Amino acid sequence: ISIPEAVVRQQVGTNTQTVSYRNAILTDITEGRIASMTVESTTVDAKSADATLQITSGRSTVTDMDTRALADLYETKAENASAPLTQIYGAFSVDNMNITESKEGVNFKIARFSGRDFRARPIRDSWSGAGELIREFGQKDKLAPDEIRRFLALYTDLMGAFDIGLMEAADLEIKPKGKDASGRISRIAYMGGAGSQPAELRLEGMDFSGKDNRVKVATVSLTGFSIAPTLEGLKGLQGKTPDQFDQATIRSLIPTLGTLQVSGLDVDVLDEKEVKGDQPERIQFTLGKWEVTADKPVNGIPTNIRIEQSNVALKLPQNSDDEFVKELFALGYTTLDASSLVAATWNEAASEIALKEVSVQAQDMGSVSLTGLIGNATRDLFSADNGTALAAAVGAKAKSVDLVIEDKGLLSRYLAKAAKEQKTSPESLRRLYASAAPTVIASMIGESEQARTLGQAVARFITKPGKLTINAQPKNPSGFGAMDLMLASDPKDILPKLNITAKVE
Repeated sequence: ISIPEAVVRQQVGTNTQTVSYRNAILTDITEGRIASMTVESTTVDAKSADATLQITSGRSTVTDMDTRALADLYETKAENASAPLTQIYGAFSVDNMNITESKEGVNFKIARFSGRDFRARPIRDSWSGAGELIREFGQKDKLAPDEIRRFLALYTDLMGAFDIGLMEAADLEIKPKGKDASGRISRIAYMGGAGSQPAELRLEGMDFSGKDNRVKVATVSLTGFSIAPTLEGLKGLQGKTPDQFDQATIRSLIPTLGTLQVSGLDVDVLDEKEVKGDQPERIQFTLGKWEVTADKPVNGIPTNIRIEQSNVALKLPQNSDDEFVKELFALGYTTLDASSLVAATWNEAASEIALKEVSVQAQDMGSVSLTGLIGNATRDLFSADNGTALAAAVGAKAKSVDLVIEDKGLLSRYLAKAAKEQKTSPESLRRLYASAAPTVIASMIGESEQARTLGQAVARFITKPGKLTINAQPKNPSGFGAMDLMLASDPKDILPKLNITAKVE
């Protein structure tokens, strides 16, 4: 079938839309299935009361389109939500999209927009009926309780009624009208989950700039995100409206985050608050990676958590009033390059929470790392009932803690600065601090074997900085809990209940 030109005009209320297709060719049509369809160019003109939107595009293609399934999708009202998804088309592509909006004056360009494996099923209100309901609800300032229930049911049905194998846009450009600013994104892609492969959303090659500012991001990705728990929770609402939601209901609607990662961040912007001479200073920093994992939820609460931030490099502003920045300059630092990590996971079979690592490290300074194990961590910790969760938290007990402190230059810089202020030598000050360490620690935590062990290790660490490792384990095999802490009238009463070892490398 060859169609030199086709024009479709639609009006919804005061809004009008005209779509024009040029040189459309459909081939190998069998019982409503189109093996291939190409359109040379397309123009969309949409007008509302206060704005116009125009979308133009070049060559468009669609393969393996099932027009009967598409018609059913929009017009058929399904009896239930259990029907299987049907493939609507195999793949599509659109070249050279240009989008212009009159109200805000923003122009978008997309070199190529494509996708594949779109599957869907009819819903109770039909897809066209759903569109009408959404427009109707969107025009109201406030929905009645029955309308809220109907909207939640519609949303639940619609969100579970389709699946996409892949959808991506390449070489995007964003240009606000009349402003010295622009943005570029090399690629935006969504890949649906299949088998053991989780769903993933990716943005690559982002570059946003203005007259005096620029922000670049290499990659933003979200992997393993799932709204399946939310959809299951919505199905169990049984006609409730948001004002009737209890804690358990709210928990059931929390989606699974998965892993969110940002890498290759480069920021160079003016800082109007910091002025050097007549010119504002610049905020310049880079970020190697920022990653958050929160998955394996129980009652909506993730039981596997990992938050990593690596190589945050910041050029320190020279005229800052911040005391911390001033202190870093006094120690001889002009830049700060730091990383941190928090990782913990719950083992249900062992009723334990493994604190895999809580650490902070900085280049030419050193690092601090904490690991540990918490026992008697039952499933009640994640209960939607606050009383049950609190009782479980009180019953949890620490079984071991390891603290590792490593010096890579910070102590020597501090001693050099302090020695200059006190008009002495760094080595003299080092010997003074080392000899005083056991006494100072004993005065803080009391005279005990544990205090002596800790004081001697700290003294050796000051004398010859390297790596200090401190291990603490409760003498009681059941562990050390919140009740032990609350019953201690003085912090010094805690140490006798622990076995402490320390070593310096």
